[in-house]
Amino acid sequence: MHCSCRGGLPHFRRATIVSATRGRYDAFVPFREILQREFARRRAVNARYSLRAFARALGIDHSTLSQILRAARRVTARTLRALGARLGMSAAAIELQCAAENESAILGVVARSDFRADSRWIAVVLGMPLDEVNVALQTLLRRRQLILGGRRWQTP
Repeated sequence: MHCSCRGGLPHFRRATIVSATRGRYDAFVPFREILQREFARRRAVNARYSLRAFARALGIDHSTLSQILRAARRVTARTLRALGARLGMSAAAIELQCAAENESAILGVVARSDFRADSRWIAVVLGMPLDEVNVALQTLLRRRQLILGGRRWQTP
């Protein structure tokens, strides 16, 4: 597996994760979808392949995997790193995916009615390290996916 980037500055490149057996995954595809595609691929090979077997192969509890696949549980960077490695993703692809998941989680929190424009509050609510929150916020601001409007942050 390797990561190929096309055009632009390194931090604006659109990464594509390529695997000979698993197909192509865009870095902006939620990791949950990558897991769903991999599970579907394995079921296509063996119709009796179960969610429990998939969870066992990933080294995760089947109920946790089910919640992730149903989007009832957020994929943390820690979980993503563990599962990504077990799926054979490269370290660079895993880190790109972690950054995308963090940015997506922050955009979700900004939309909440009880949102506070405070990186420490975001870190506590999402259970993310403060440094990861700050990196994701800077990326979102630079890409203009998050706009500072006085005391309120908003998405365009």
